[in-house]
Amino acid sequence: MDFLYLLRLLLKRKWWILSVAIAAAAIAWLLTMNQPKKYRSVAQISTGFTVNEEIRMSNENVDIFAADTKFNNVIVTFKSPAVISLLSYNLILHDMENPNPFRRLSSKQLQSLPKMDWQQTVSLFQNKLETMSVLNSFKPEEKNLLEFLALYGYDYKTLNEILAVYRFERTDYIQIDCTTEKPELSAFIVNTVFPQFLRYYKNIRSSKTEESIDTLQSLMEKKKQDLDAKNDLLKKEGIIDVGEENTAKLEQIMNLETSLTAEQAQQTQRTYELQKINQKLANLPGAPTATGTNKVDNTNNELLIIKRNMNDAYNAYVKGGSSDPTLLRKYKALELAYQNKIDSLRPAETSSGTIDAGTEGESKTSLLEKKSDIQVDIRAGTDNISQLETKISDLKGNLIKDASKGAVIETLLKDAALANNEYLAAKQKYNDAIDIATSSVNNFREILAGQPAIEPEPSKRLLVVAMAGASVFVISILIFILLTYLDSSIKTPVIFSKMVNLRLISMINFMDLKQQDLADIIIARESTVDSEDNKRHNRFREALRKLRFEIENSGKKTFLFASTKKGEGKTTLIQALSFAMSMSKKKILIIDTNFCNNDLTVQLKADPILEKIFPDNTNAATLVEQVKKAAKNIGGGTVFIIGSEGGDYTPSEILPRDNLLHHLSKLTAEYDYIFLEGPPLNDFSDSKELVQYVDGVIAIFSATHIIKQIDRQSMTFFHELNGKFCGAVLNMVDLEDVNAI
Repeated sequence: MDFLYLLRLLLKRKWWILSVAIAAAAIAWLLTMNQPKKYRSVAQISTGFTVNEEIRMSNENVDIFAADTKFNNVIVTFKSPAVISLLSYNLILHDMENPNPFRRLSSKQLQSLPKMDWQQTVSLFQNKLETMSVLNSFKPEEKNLLEFLALYGYDYKTLNEILAVYRFERTDYIQIDCTTEKPELSAFIVNTVFPQFLRYYKNIRSSKTEESIDTLQSLMEKKKQDLDAKNDLLKKEGIIDVGEENTAKLEQIMNLETSLTAEQAQQTQRTYELQKINQKLANLPGAPTATGTNKVDNTNNELLIIKRNMNDAYNAYVKGGSSDPTLLRKYKALELAYQNKIDSLRPAETSSGTIDAGTEGESKTSLLEKKSDIQVDIRAGTDNISQLETKISDLKGNLIKDASKGAVIETLLKDAALANNEYLAAKQKYNDAIDIATSSVNNFREILAGQPAIEPEPSKRLLVVAMAGASVFVISILIFILLTYLDSSIKTPVIFSKMVNLRLISMINFMDLKQQDLADIIIARESTVDSEDNKRHNRFREALRKLRFEIENSGKKTFLFASTKKGEGKTTLIQALSFAMSMSKKKILIIDTNFCNNDLTVQLKADPILEKIFPDNTNAATLVEQVKKAAKNIGGGTVFIIGSEGGDYTPSEILPRDNLLHHLSKLTAEYDYIFLEGPPLNDFSDSKELVQYVDGVIAIFSATHIIKQIDRQSMTFFHELNGKFCGAVLNMVDLEDVNAI
């Protein structure tokens, strides 16, 4: 419904919309008649950000996101004031020194030039170009140069508008576009801006590289100092690696315990062998003499002493690291003495190789010799076991002492390792920076030089004109739609029902009555050639007939026509309704009770006598006769009116106590219907006083007015009338708005 309404509304205003769109297109056509021709030149540059064919300094892969950032940085640098300034210096120097400049100043522009020396100006621009510096507007002489560039159109703002630098699709190339009024100028700009960018880029890159190298060098030196400090702390502790030392001690303890176990097993074996020899000696025939026994014991003691000394010398030699020759010679001498002592105790042999007589004694001697050796071995084993146990105990004690020292040493080792890694990383970065700085890698290559265009760019005049007309066309439509939505007037019955919430009994279309007689329109005495006017008149009459039907079927005789605000059309509607009811042979009496604005009295030229009528209560016929004499005939003997003087007062203030309005029911014997007009409820209380005199109240609303909060407060009056409220009439409705529903 709303869409159809908007569509009908736009169709209603189609000529306005089309005329505005055509006017906009015509203006655009006129403005583009003298549009200058434009020539475009293009240059392309390979960056190497995504496809690198140069010798690479590292094995890093191409990062797409980093490449996008690099492209953006290069584009921003191209468009920076520093690079554009270098381009403008080249352009102005070309025009100042070349006999065929790209642009020439007009006489008016030459007059506006500040006073300056031509050669000095050229020198200043050349100096700025060589030093790659930007003009400063705070300096008066440089401010003049900026104004000079602006006159030629070589200032930063103008060049930035005609120069386009962008990444060409998703390739490795950057494209430079320039469009000017001359093909040579466009080609010169795209071919000059790249070398100037390269100069500026290399200068910045070298400065940043030197700063980076200095920073990395200082960082590397600091990391080296930290590493030296950590190593000094480790040296002061005296242990390079506590973990390795503890591991060596544990291995040494395990070896010593293994040796101890083996020595204890040998000691047990020696004890068993000594018991066997003692048993054999006890089983020999004959007991040994005391002299012989003492001799054997002395011999055994000597062997034991020599054996013990030999073992002590061996242990001392082992403790010394097996590198002391003195201990070795001592051990060898004791070993030789021990062997000689053993040889001296062996029995002599005969020449035939047999043992001398006394075989029994010599067997005993051999057993005693073995016993002596075993006893020596047992004592030596006992000493070895004691020494091994002492060493194991010492090593375990050292491990307990190192346990408290291990945490500190471990922390120092970790700090030293971390400092070493940081130093190596800083050194690697420093070396990489040195390599990059010395290599001077530059991947920017111009692969397509700009050429002067042969033909100008296609004119977009038709497109501009079409876009202007289409834009204004769409904007006009949007404006009308916006105004429609912003318009909160009750222009249609649908909107009326949503906003007013009162029973609608009729809808009266708008009629222009400035040069037409209302009575002639109602009785169809006036005809018009215009079919739309005829249609409008017919709709007006039909709407009045519907309202007449509602009034006749209501069963009421006296009616008050009220509104919330002035200008709702009550006066005209009462007249039109009275004439329409007279067509059905009804006799109507109109009483102008709108004292604040007595338009009915003025327009119908009625006698203002309402305030002067004093009814006679004793005789109703006398009252009717008095009213008939006072009322003015305005409709062929069927429509009459009683006027009022009007003024700033209410009915209760001006009318007598027993006024005419109290006897309206008596007048219905003479008149079929009596119509009263009341003032607007928003401004006056007259209508509220007049309600008591009538049978029904009809509210009049204009479709062109907006419902405000004060209107809503007044509309509560209609809701509180209960049975007296007959309904509302929507007046002055535009038929086109109604047809759009």
